[in-house]
Amino acid sequence: MRTKICAALVTLAVMSFCLTFLASTMAYAQAPAGQHRPAGVPNDYVITPFGYFHPSCVLRLAEGETFVADGRALQHADGSLENIPACEHPHYAASGAIVAAGARKVEPPTINGWVESASVITSSSYGEIVASWTVPPAPTSRNGEVVYFFPGMQDSNDVVSIIQPVLGWNMDDTNTPWTIASWNCCPSGITVESNPVNVSPGDTIEGTVISTCSAGTKSCPTWNITTADETTGGSTTLGNTPSEGQTFNWAFGGVLEAYNISQCSDYPPNASLAFSSIALYDYNFDQISNPGWSINYWAQGGSPQCNYLVQTAATEVTLNYGTSGPVVSLSPTSLKWGKVAVGTTSGAKKVTLTNTGSGTVDITSIATSGDFALATVKATKLVTPCVNGGTVAAGASCEIKVTFTPTQKGTRTGSVSFTDNAAGSPQSVALTGTGK
Repeated sequence: MRTKICAALVTLAVMSFCLTFLASTMAYAQAPAGQHRPAGVPNDYVITPFGYFHPSCVLRLAEGETFVADGRALQHADGSLENIPACEHPHYAASGAIVAAGARKVEPPTINGWVESASVITSSSYGEIVASWTVPPAPTSRNGEVVYFFPGMQDSNDVVSIIQPVLGWNMDDTNTPWTIASWNCCPSGITVESNPVNVSPGDTIEGTVISTCSAGTKSCPTWNITTADETTGGSTTLGNTPSEGQTFNWAFGGVLEAYNISQCSDYPPNASLAFSSIALYDYNFDQISNPGWSINYWAQGGSPQCNYLVQTAATEVTLNYGTSGPVVSLSPTSLKWGKVAVGTTSGAKKVTLTNTGSGTVDITSIATSGDFALATVKATKLVTPCVNGGTVAAGASCEIKVTFTPTQKGTRTGSVSFTDNAAGSPQSVALTGTGK
């Protein structure tokens, strides 16, 4: 069933006062870029869910205002119209990559501040997504970090606009409360938000992105984005926000985006957030029973690595992060055999799995590839074998042994992989041997 949008509309628009006035009124609306910003990002820029923007290009709308003419004009609550000047400043992705002034395009997530997500792409388009999640506790460390959680939509073929209902920590430079707001980027090169609403840890948030068009419209020109606190009844909406010709075929069931993370305790201490009761609808407003979420880790190779892990079900996406949870460490990270006669099995070599985290590791499977096989490990008082379906407590270890039986001469390669509930699963050890 098509979800009904809350009647109150706090709609998208841009105040078309002169840019100097906008800068003075909006300079402290978002968290400043801060000392950890990438080289090249000016120190007077602010952080948004779309990267670093000049304050004059980050605009908060008054109730009753909306964009018309694909974001080139502002309609006030009294019906009067004002032209919207394009942003006169470049903006920057989280990596520091620059985007030209007035550019309508936004950067793809790979160079944005995204950390992890679950998403799905369709060959047609979507008409609505709804998700619920709980406001987590405040981070125990406060280092000017900005953390966003949201579902949303965009066009995978031509990323011009991203629309999303957002829960943010330090989103509006308060450094204490969580707030919610609805966002769209980037009409006329400007990123815009609805009026933010303070929320509290434990509150239930519902985010909705929905087409304003009738069923069967594949590319609707305007959308409603609502972020609501179901616990208190507060809500904030961008109404009739322009899609700028986009066909929203890329839906996100849950995203973690973060800036200025210097240690894992900069994240909320509960270490995970679940987007539940996710309902995704196609352009006919027929609910998709099992979207088939794909998982992405956008911050691989970044520092710090904070137990990132995404788990999905048909109507739920769980994002794991922070200092808690299981962590798998393998030693050694590679094994090498010398020359072994073809058809002969080598002696076994050992791999140790250690859980360096604070949660239990649940091992789903252990598998080898190539000319390599698992050998039996005998349990003793000092040795615990790793087994399919087994568990490893925090601080504990288990062992496997691997043998090499070359099927032909020359260098042979393979791996042994552990599939489990820890970040980075499956974790692998590279295997190399030579047949003679």
